[in-house]
Amino acid sequence: MDLNDYVKFDDSCKQFEILTGTQGKYSYDDVIRVSVLNEKAKYKGKGIPFTAVLPGGPLPSGLFQNPYLYVGVKIVLKNETVLAIYVSKEKTMVNTDQYIQDRKIAKKIEGVIKDVCKISR
Repeated sequence: MDLNDYVKFDDSCKQFEILTGTQGKYSYDDVIRVSVLNEKAKYKGKGIPFTAVLPGGPLPSGLFQNPYLYVGVKIVLKNETVLAIYVSKEKTMVNTDQYIQDRKIAKKIEGVIKDVCKISR
């Protein structure tokens, strides 16, 4: 699990660069919130990230028509811009091996961002 495949951290400039998601460089000081979420697969890359999310546990009935999702990290900046780091390389479903592995990576990224951006856990 190499976090540099998803995001790179530059402590000297106090910036991070998102490689899989909302690509670009962002300042540590601008981050106010970070969380791991599941985005419905059909909404990935369309509009503001993580506006259509799925729970991490059992899905309510009716969602089985399209239970596919992408695991990612949602980052909110001071100006309310929402950024995404997508960990899932392809769509997955809750509680599959891929989902569990993607969640572990996303949680690790979340922890690093909270540490470098000095956000309380």
